[in-house]
Amino acid sequence: MKAIRRPIFWFGLAMWVVSFALATLLVQLGAQVMSDVPTAGRQISQSEFIDADAMAGVEGKIKGLQRALDANAQAQEDARFRLQSRTLDYDTQRTGFENWLKTRTATQSEDQNPEVTRRVKALEQLKAAQRDAQAAVNDLVEDKANLDRSLQALRQEGRSLRQAAAVPYQSALKVEVLKVFLIRLALTLPLLLVSVWLIARKRQSAYWPLYRSFIMFSLFAFFVELVPYLPSYGGYVRIAVGIVLVCAAGHYTIKYMARYLSRKKQEEAQPEAEKRKAIPYEAAIKKITQGVCPSCDRQFQLAAGKKSDAAQPPKIDFCVHCGFSLFRKCGSCGERENSFFKFCGSCGVPSTSAQPGQG
Repeated sequence: MKAIRRPIFWFGLAMWVVSFALATLLVQLGAQVMSDVPTAGRQISQSEFIDADAMAGVEGKIKGLQRALDANAQAQEDARFRLQSRTLDYDTQRTGFENWLKTRTATQSEDQNPEVTRRVKALEQLKAAQRDAQAAVNDLVEDKANLDRSLQALRQEGRSLRQAAAVPYQSALKVEVLKVFLIRLALTLPLLLVSVWLIARKRQSAYWPLYRSFIMFSLFAFFVELVPYLPSYGGYVRIAVGIVLVCAAGHYTIKYMARYLSRKKQEEAQPEAEKRKAIPYEAAIKKITQGVCPSCDRQFQLAAGKKSDAAQPPKIDFCVHCGFSLFRKCGSCGERENSFFKFCGSCGVPSTSAQPGQG
Protein backbone atom coordinates (compact mmCIF):
# COMPACT_ATOMS: atom_id res chain seq x y z
CA MET A 1 0.00 0.00 0.00
CA LYS A 2 1.37 3.39 -1.00
CA ALA A 3 0.82 6.38 1.29
CA ILE A 4 2.15 9.06 -1.03
CA ARG A 5 -0.37 11.55 -2.44
CA ARG A 6 -0.89 11.44 -6.20
CA PRO A 7 -0.03 15.14 -6.69
CA ILE A 8 3.19 14.53 -4.77
CA PHE A 9 3.99 11.57 -7.02
CA TRP A 10 3.45 13.63 -10.17
CA PHE A 11 5.36 16.50 -8.61
CA GLY A 12 8.32 14.20 -7.97
CA LEU A 13 8.16 12.90 -11.54
CA ALA A 14 8.00 16.45 -12.89
CA MET A 15 10.99 17.43 -10.77
CA TRP A 16 13.00 14.57 -12.26
CA VAL A 17 12.12 15.88 -15.73
CA VAL A 18 13.20 19.35 -14.61
CA SER A 19 16.43 17.90 -13.20
CA PHE A 20 17.32 16.14 -16.44
CA ALA A 21 16.35 19.16 -18.55
CA LEU A 22 18.44 21.54 -16.45
CA ALA A 23 21.34 19.07 -16.36
CA THR A 24 21.23 18.84 -20.18
CA LEU A 25 21.35 22.62 -20.51
CA LEU A 26 24.23 22.82 -18.03
CA VAL A 27 26.12 20.14 -19.99
CA GLN A 28 25.63 22.11 -23.20
CA LEU A 29 26.82 25.27 -21.45
CA GLY A 30 29.86 23.43 -20.10
CA ALA A 31 30.69 22.08 -23.57
CA GLN A 32 30.48 25.63 -24.94
CA VAL A 33 32.81 26.88 -22.22
CA MET A 34 35.27 24.06 -22.86
CA SER A 35 35.32 24.88 -26.58
CA ASP A 36 36.09 28.54 -25.91
CA VAL A 37 38.98 28.05 -23.46
CA PRO A 38 42.38 26.61 -24.46
CA THR A 39 41.68 23.11 -23.18
CA ALA A 40 42.22 21.25 -26.43
CA GLY A 41 45.94 21.85 -26.34
CA ARG A 42 48.28 22.73 -29.19
CA GLN A 43 48.52 20.08 -31.84
CA ILE A 44 52.18 19.07 -31.99
CA SER A 45 53.87 16.63 -34.36
CA GLN A 46 57.14 14.79 -34.33
CA SER A 47 58.28 16.70 -37.43
CA GLU A 48 58.67 19.84 -35.29
CA PHE A 49 61.60 18.21 -33.44
CA ILE A 50 63.53 16.99 -36.49
CA ASP A 51 66.74 18.81 -37.57
CA ALA A 52 65.14 20.83 -40.37
CA ASP A 53 68.38 21.69 -42.22
CA ALA A 54 69.67 18.12 -42.15
CA MET A 55 66.29 16.71 -43.19
CA ALA A 56 65.98 19.27 -46.01
CA GLY A 57 69.42 18.24 -47.28
CA VAL A 58 68.52 14.55 -47.16
CA GLU A 59 65.19 15.11 -48.91
CA GLY A 60 66.89 17.22 -51.60
CA LYS A 61 69.43 14.48 -52.27
CA ILE A 62 66.66 11.87 -52.37
CA LYS A 63 64.74 13.89 -54.96
CA GLY A 64 67.94 14.23 -57.03
CA LEU A 65 68.55 10.48 -56.86
CA GLN A 66 64.94 9.75 -57.80
CA ARG A 67 65.31 12.00 -60.87
CA ALA A 68 68.56 10.22 -61.72
CA LEU A 69 66.81 6.85 -61.37
CA ASP A 70 64.02 8.01 -63.67
CA ALA A 71 66.61 9.13 -66.25
CA ASN A 72 68.48 5.84 -65.82
CA ALA A 73 65.29 3.86 -66.44
CA GLN A 74 64.65 5.81 -69.67
CA ALA A 75 68.27 5.36 -70.77
CA GLN A 76 68.11 1.63 -70.04
CA GLU A 77 64.99 1.33 -72.16
CA ASP A 78 66.74 3.07 -75.07
CA ALA A 79 69.94 1.05 -74.59
CA ARG A 80 68.07 -2.26 -74.53
CA PHE A 81 66.25 -1.27 -77.70
CA ARG A 82 69.61 -0.54 -79.40
CA LEU A 83 71.02 -3.85 -78.11
CA GLN A 84 68.03 -5.70 -79.47
CA SER A 85 68.44 -3.94 -82.83
CA ARG A 86 72.20 -4.65 -83.01
CA THR A 87 71.63 -8.30 -82.07
CA LEU A 88 68.99 -8.66 -84.78
CA ASP A 89 71.28 -7.08 -87.37
CA TYR A 90 74.15 -9.38 -86.42
CA ASP A 91 72.00 -12.51 -86.43
CA THR A 92 70.54 -11.62 -89.83
CA GLN A 93 73.95 -10.87 -91.36
CA ARG A 94 75.46 -14.04 -89.90
CA THR A 95 72.67 -16.21 -91.27
CA GLY A 96 73.16 -14.66 -94.71
CA PHE A 97 76.90 -15.14 -94.51
CA GLU A 98 76.53 -18.82 -93.57
CA ASN A 99 74.17 -19.38 -96.52
CA TRP A 100 76.59 -17.59 -98.83
CA LEU A 101 79.48 -19.78 -97.64
CA LYS A 102 77.50 -22.89 -98.46
CA THR A 103 76.97 -21.58 -102.01
CA ARG A 104 80.65 -20.69 -102.37
CA THR A 105 81.71 -24.17 -101.22
CA ALA A 106 79.49 -25.71 -103.79
CA THR A 107 80.89 -23.63 -106.67
CA GLN A 108 84.53 -23.33 -105.40
CA SER A 109 84.90 -20.01 -107.16
CA GLU A 110 88.40 -18.52 -106.49
CA ASP A 111 87.36 -15.00 -107.32
CA GLN A 112 85.04 -14.89 -104.25
CA ASN A 113 87.88 -14.74 -101.65
CA PRO A 114 87.84 -10.92 -101.41
CA GLU A 115 84.09 -11.13 -100.86
CA VAL A 116 84.66 -13.51 -97.95
CA THR A 117 87.01 -11.06 -96.34
CA ARG A 118 84.56 -8.20 -96.78
CA ARG A 119 81.66 -10.14 -95.32
CA VAL A 120 83.73 -11.29 -92.33
CA LYS A 121 84.72 -7.71 -91.57
CA ALA A 122 81.10 -6.61 -91.80
CA LEU A 123 80.12 -9.34 -89.31
CA GLU A 124 82.89 -8.28 -86.97
CA GLN A 125 81.69 -4.70 -87.09
CA LEU A 126 78.12 -5.78 -86.28
CA LYS A 127 79.40 -7.96 -83.43
CA ALA A 128 81.42 -5.06 -82.05
CA ALA A 129 78.33 -2.82 -82.22
CA GLN A 130 76.37 -5.52 -80.35
CA ARG A 131 79.08 -5.70 -77.66
CA ASP A 132 79.07 -1.93 -77.30
CA ALA A 133 75.28 -1.91 -76.91
CA GLN A 134 75.51 -4.67 -74.28
CA ALA A 135 78.24 -2.79 -72.42
CA ALA A 136 76.05 0.34 -72.40
CA VAL A 137 73.19 -1.66 -70.88
CA ASN A 138 75.51 -3.17 -68.28
CA ASP A 139 76.85 0.27 -67.34
CA LEU A 140 73.32 1.60 -66.89
CA VAL A 141 72.36 -1.40 -64.74
CA GLU A 142 75.45 -0.84 -62.57
CA ASP A 143 74.63 2.87 -62.29
CA LYS A 144 71.09 1.98 -61.16
CA ALA A 145 72.43 -0.36 -58.47
CA ASN A 146 74.71 2.41 -57.18
CA LEU A 147 71.83 4.89 -57.20
CA ASP A 148 69.63 2.42 -55.30
CA ARG A 149 72.30 1.94 -52.64
CA SER A 150 72.74 5.69 -52.28
CA LEU A 151 68.97 6.18 -52.05
CA GLN A 152 68.68 3.46 -49.39
CA ALA A 153 71.46 5.11 -47.37
CA LEU A 154 69.74 8.50 -47.57
CA ARG A 155 66.40 7.02 -46.50
CA GLN A 156 68.12 5.37 -43.55
CA GLU A 157 69.62 8.74 -42.65
CA GLY A 158 66.12 10.26 -42.78
CA ARG A 159 64.78 7.52 -40.49
CA SER A 160 67.62 8.18 -38.07
CA LEU A 161 66.74 11.89 -37.97
CA ARG A 162 63.11 11.01 -37.23
CA GLN A 163 64.10 8.54 -34.52
CA ALA A 164 66.31 11.17 -32.92
CA ALA A 165 63.26 13.46 -32.73
CA ALA A 166 61.10 10.82 -31.00
CA VAL A 167 62.43 11.43 -27.47
CA PRO A 168 61.94 15.24 -27.37
CA TYR A 169 58.59 14.80 -29.11
CA GLN A 170 57.32 12.37 -26.47
CA SER A 171 58.52 14.69 -23.69
CA ALA A 172 56.75 17.68 -25.25
CA LEU A 173 53.61 15.60 -25.82
CA LYS A 174 53.50 14.57 -22.14
CA VAL A 175 53.86 18.21 -21.08
CA GLU A 176 51.05 19.24 -23.43
CA VAL A 177 48.75 16.45 -22.20
CA LEU A 178 49.47 17.37 -18.57
CA LYS A 179 48.75 21.04 -19.30
CA VAL A 180 45.40 20.17 -20.90
CA PHE A 181 44.51 17.93 -17.96
CA LEU A 182 45.39 20.59 -15.38
CA ILE A 183 43.30 23.22 -17.19
CA ARG A 184 40.32 20.88 -17.32
CA LEU A 185 40.90 19.85 -13.72
CA ALA A 186 40.86 23.51 -12.66
CA LEU A 187 37.47 23.89 -14.36
CA THR A 188 36.00 20.58 -13.19
CA LEU A 189 37.27 20.20 -9.61
CA PRO A 190 35.23 23.14 -8.21
CA LEU A 191 32.09 21.59 -9.72
CA LEU A 192 32.80 18.30 -7.97
CA LEU A 193 33.49 20.04 -4.63
CA VAL A 194 30.22 21.99 -4.87
CA SER A 195 28.39 18.75 -5.72
CA VAL A 196 29.86 17.00 -2.67
CA TRP A 197 28.75 19.92 -0.49
CA LEU A 198 25.23 19.84 -1.98
CA ILE A 199 24.93 16.09 -1.35
CA ALA A 200 26.12 16.50 2.22
CA ARG A 201 24.06 19.57 3.15
CA LYS A 202 21.15 20.06 0.75
CA ARG A 203 19.52 16.67 0.26
CA GLN A 204 16.50 17.69 2.36
CA SER A 205 16.16 21.11 0.72
CA ALA A 206 13.03 22.03 -1.24
CA TYR A 207 15.34 22.97 -4.11
CA TRP A 208 17.04 19.55 -4.15
CA PRO A 209 15.80 18.76 -7.71
CA LEU A 210 17.74 21.79 -8.99
CA TYR A 211 20.79 20.87 -6.94
CA ARG A 212 20.46 17.35 -8.32
CA SER A 213 20.76 18.78 -11.85
CA PHE A 214 24.02 20.45 -10.93
CA ILE A 215 25.34 17.17 -9.48
CA MET A 216 24.49 15.27 -12.68
CA PHE A 217 26.21 18.01 -14.69
CA SER A 218 29.35 17.81 -12.54
CA LEU A 219 29.48 14.02 -12.92
CA PHE A 220 29.18 14.38 -16.68
CA ALA A 221 31.96 16.96 -16.65
CA PHE A 222 34.16 14.63 -14.62
CA PHE A 223 33.68 11.46 -16.68
CA VAL A 224 33.46 13.07 -20.14
CA GLU A 225 35.45 16.30 -19.97
CA LEU A 226 38.18 15.26 -17.50
CA VAL A 227 38.75 11.50 -17.34
CA PRO A 228 39.53 11.06 -21.09
CA TYR A 229 42.31 13.66 -20.69
CA LEU A 230 43.82 11.99 -17.66
CA PRO A 231 47.55 11.50 -18.41
CA SER A 232 48.58 7.92 -18.94
CA TYR A 233 52.37 7.75 -18.39
CA GLY A 234 52.30 4.06 -19.11
CA GLY A 235 49.00 3.61 -17.27
CA TYR A 236 50.46 4.39 -13.83
CA VAL A 237 48.57 7.66 -13.39
CA ARG A 238 45.23 6.20 -14.45
CA ILE A 239 45.68 3.19 -12.19
CA ALA A 240 46.79 5.41 -9.28
CA VAL A 241 43.78 7.70 -9.73
CA GLY A 242 41.50 4.68 -9.91
CA ILE A 243 42.98 3.28 -6.69
CA VAL A 244 42.54 6.65 -4.93
CA LEU A 245 38.91 6.94 -6.06
CA VAL A 246 38.08 3.36 -5.04
CA CYS A 247 39.78 3.78 -1.65
CA ALA A 248 37.98 7.08 -1.08
CA ALA A 249 34.63 5.51 -2.01
CA GLY A 250 35.32 2.56 0.29
CA HIS A 251 36.44 4.85 3.13
CA TYR A 252 33.32 7.02 3.00
CA THR A 253 31.05 4.00 2.53
CA ILE A 254 32.51 2.38 5.65
CA LYS A 255 32.18 5.63 7.61
CA TYR A 256 28.60 6.06 6.43
CA MET A 257 27.71 2.52 7.42
CA ALA A 258 29.35 2.98 10.81
CA ARG A 259 27.37 6.18 11.41
CA TYR A 260 24.20 4.46 10.21
CA LEU A 261 24.65 1.53 12.57
CA SER A 262 25.50 3.87 15.45
CA ARG A 263 22.43 5.99 14.71
CA LYS A 264 20.20 2.93 14.53
CA LYS A 265 21.60 1.67 17.81
CA GLN A 266 20.80 5.00 19.46
CA GLU A 267 17.33 5.06 17.89
CA GLU A 268 16.56 1.56 19.17
CA ALA A 269 17.35 2.75 22.72
CA GLN A 270 14.80 5.59 22.43
CA PRO A 271 11.15 5.27 23.41
CA GLU A 272 8.88 4.19 20.59
CA ALA A 273 7.02 7.50 20.59
CA GLU A 274 10.26 9.35 19.88
CA LYS A 275 11.21 6.91 17.14
CA ARG A 276 7.83 7.36 15.45
CA LYS A 277 8.30 11.12 15.27
CA ALA A 278 11.62 10.67 13.42
CA ILE A 279 10.23 8.26 10.78
CA PRO A 280 8.57 9.89 7.71
CA TYR A 281 4.97 8.78 7.29
CA GLU A 282 5.20 7.73 3.61
CA ALA A 283 8.47 5.86 4.19
CA ALA A 284 7.02 3.98 7.17
CA ILE A 285 3.91 2.87 5.23
CA LYS A 286 6.03 1.70 2.31
CA LYS A 287 8.51 -0.23 4.44
CA ILE A 288 5.88 -2.05 6.50
CA THR A 289 4.05 -2.95 3.28
CA GLN A 290 7.28 -4.45 1.97
CA GLY A 291 7.96 -6.39 5.17
CA VAL A 292 10.70 -4.09 6.51
CA CYS A 293 10.72 -2.61 10.00
CA PRO A 294 10.77 1.23 9.65
CA SER A 295 12.72 1.51 12.91
CA CYS A 296 15.65 -0.94 12.50
CA ASP A 297 15.34 -1.60 8.71
CA ARG A 298 15.38 -5.38 9.25
CA GLN A 299 13.15 -7.78 7.35
CA PHE A 300 10.18 -9.47 8.99
CA GLN A 301 7.73 -12.05 7.66
CA LEU A 302 4.36 -10.76 6.52
CA ALA A 303 1.23 -12.79 7.20
CA ALA A 304 -0.38 -14.47 4.19
CA GLY A 305 -3.71 -12.61 4.44
CA LYS A 306 -6.96 -14.49 5.08
CA LYS A 307 -5.97 -17.85 3.59
CA SER A 308 -6.98 -20.87 5.64
CA ASP A 309 -3.70 -22.68 4.94
CA ALA A 310 -2.38 -23.99 8.25
CA ALA A 311 1.19 -23.45 7.04
CA GLN A 312 0.73 -19.70 6.56
CA PRO A 313 3.12 -17.53 8.62
CA PRO A 314 1.80 -16.08 11.86
CA LYS A 315 0.66 -12.49 12.15
CA ILE A 316 3.55 -10.38 13.44
CA ASP A 317 2.55 -7.19 15.22
CA PHE A 318 5.94 -6.32 16.68
CA CYS A 319 9.38 -6.36 15.08
CA VAL A 320 11.16 -9.46 16.34
CA HIS A 321 14.47 -7.58 16.18
CA CYS A 322 13.78 -4.31 17.98
CA GLY A 323 10.23 -4.68 19.39
CA PHE A 324 8.78 -1.81 17.32
CA SER A 325 4.98 -1.89 16.90
CA LEU A 326 4.17 -2.71 13.27
CA PHE A 327 0.45 -3.58 13.36
CA ARG A 328 -2.34 -2.93 15.86
CA LYS A 329 -6.10 -3.30 16.25
CA CYS A 330 -8.49 -0.46 15.77
CA GLY A 331 -9.94 0.55 19.13
CA SER A 332 -13.36 0.97 17.54
CA CYS A 333 -13.88 -2.00 15.19
CA GLY A 334 -11.02 -4.30 16.19
CA GLU A 335 -9.59 -4.65 12.67
CA ARG A 336 -5.84 -5.21 12.42
CA GLU A 337 -4.09 -2.40 10.58
CA ASN A 338 -0.72 -0.73 9.94
CA SER A 339 0.41 1.03 13.09
CA PHE A 340 1.20 4.20 11.10
CA PHE A 341 -2.28 4.54 9.57
CA LYS A 342 -3.85 7.80 10.66
CA PHE A 343 -7.38 6.44 10.23
CA CYS A 344 -8.84 2.97 10.41
CA GLY A 345 -9.39 1.52 6.96
CA SER A 346 -12.54 -0.32 8.12
CA CYS A 347 -14.47 2.20 10.24
CA GLY A 348 -12.70 5.50 9.55
CA VAL A 349 -12.04 6.26 13.22
CA PRO A 350 -8.80 8.20 13.85
CA SER A 351 -6.06 5.77 14.76
CA THR A 352 -5.24 7.66 17.97
CA SER A 353 -7.86 5.48 19.59
CA ALA A 354 -6.16 2.29 18.38
CA GLN A 355 -4.53 -0.13 20.81
CA PRO A 356 -0.92 -0.83 19.79
CA GLY A 357 0.18 -4.41 20.04
CA GLN A 358 -3.28 -5.97 20.21
CA GLY A 359 -3.05 -7.96 16.98
